[in-house]
Amino acid sequence: MDHQPEIPPPATRGSRLWLWGTLAVVLLRALPNLSYPLGRDQATYCVIGQGLLNGQQLYRNLWDNKPPGIFALYALLVKIAGHVMWPVGLVDILWLLVLSYCLFRFAERYMGTGAAVVAVLVNAVWHENLGYVNAAQPECFLMLAVFLAFFTASSRRGLPLARQFVSGVLLGAAFWLKYNALAFFPLVAIVPYVDWSRLDSKPRQFRFLVPWSAWFQRVAALLAGFLVTVAVVLAYFYWSGAWMALKEVQFEVLPRYAAIAVERIPHYWALPIGATFVRLGFWTVLATGTAVLVAERWGFSRFLPIFAAAAMGYTVTASQFRFPPYAFETSFPFFAMVWGYLAAAAYAGLKRGFQSPSMGKRRGARLAAAAVAAILVAYPLRAELRVATQRYRDLAAWRRDPAGFYANYPGVQFAIEHFQGKFKVIDALRRSLKPGETVFVWGTDPLIYYLTNREPPTRFVSNLALISPWGPAVWRQELMSELMKSRPTFIVVSQHDQVPEIAFTQLDSEQYLEVYTDLGNFIRGAYQRAEEFPDFVLYRINAEPGNP
Repeated sequence: MDHQPEIPPPATRGSRLWLWGTLAVVLLRALPNLSYPLGRDQATYCVIGQGLLNGQQLYRNLWDNKPPGIFALYALLVKIAGHVMWPVGLVDILWLLVLSYCLFRFAERYMGTGAAVVAVLVNAVWHENLGYVNAAQPECFLMLAVFLAFFTASSRRGLPLARQFVSGVLLGAAFWLKYNALAFFPLVAIVPYVDWSRLDSKPRQFRFLVPWSAWFQRVAALLAGFLVTVAVVLAYFYWSGAWMALKEVQFEVLPRYAAIAVERIPHYWALPIGATFVRLGFWTVLATGTAVLVAERWGFSRFLPIFAAAAMGYTVTASQFRFPPYAFETSFPFFAMVWGYLAAAAYAGLKRGFQSPSMGKRRGARLAAAAVAAILVAYPLRAELRVATQRYRDLAAWRRDPAGFYANYPGVQFAIEHFQGKFKVIDALRRSLKPGETVFVWGTDPLIYYLTNREPPTRFVSNLALISPWGPAVWRQELMSELMKSRPTFIVVSQHDQVPEIAFTQLDSEQYLEVYTDLGNFIRGAYQRAEEFPDFVLYRINAEPGNP
């Protein structure tokens, strides 16, 4: 007999209406994402994706320290959309809708429809408040793969072992997006098989919904799917001739990149605390602790699956060591569910108060309901309407003049982006570049490559690995060798682009040429300043004798 995990009854008509209504609100909130510019990360993915389409090999011909999954996805995006800005915003909208659907179904399974609605809306607001920085990042696609793996594993359809194998393939895909996705393995291998209702009994009990022998078989199938996916990708790198480059970048340099943050950031212990309170917010941290106390009375069966998932998500976030904004995409959905849990618990308490035979309790419930509505609905709704109105005004401005909009981007942007100067450089290069001429960017601005449709003359799409202590010194020698062979027509040198939390230097790219004297002397000897822009200097190669 095939023992299946307990599955909640099919969604009711009311549940489906709430789902589609919530997704409609998410869509309206997310539509202005179409006007997102390509940030430093997304532009890097696009440049490398284009290189893969042109037959280059990741890590051997195109350097970045991230796993290969995100570049394969962006290669597909570049193939479909071409060298324009808006597809990343569109992908972010579509991703958010699909993820919101998954989040709703996951939260509804354990906490009910009302909690699911709150969770979806809170997660969408958190994601969009961080702007283009978090759009279409590896963590976003990782979460989608994890949710799909969970639903595949817990479905009743198809053969159980075949489902587990497919779930393992999906976890393997998440692994190749970010290796720390392994922390979500218990979410797929254990959570769907636990009888959580037993946690509300006295004494509390832990029981599986399937026999141990069946569970071990399913976990074996899950592992098989995961290992096959990992092996296929490794085999690809081996047979394509890029194995040594993969080994160097991912197995040798990446661990140094991760470890150096702990070694060199003063008082590193304060970074996780500070980043958590900044990204999740004080009230979310407080809400999580409150939810643990509420669960003691309202029921651990509703809360513990969510709390376990939140712990896994935060583990994935924390394992990145530097806590960039997009790292919290693995935590947002589950901490948003914490708010959904508290909202559902508060509603249940107020409902009991309204139904109480005591006039005092009913009056107290009405006052409490009015206070909750004012605090949790009225104030956030006013703020959201104000933000949404401004974002739609920005969307209208983008439609009228996309180039001007990007150059003077009104939204929150990283200090090192320098969109205004960057687009002036791009315009100048578009006017000056002739067929066959090349560009080299000494900085962290791959968007210049992408929008001028020029391949980097070296595998180093950005200079972070070349100015950082975790980057091998031999890579700087490699760069010089490649530049002296290719002799690009133009060199762009970035200014005011320090990222000390990654490169561990306070020098910007231009200042670093005084340290990296080989490159500095090469530029001064073979190039002349052509134009200066805000935060950028454009150099042109000296004309050879007898040539204009």
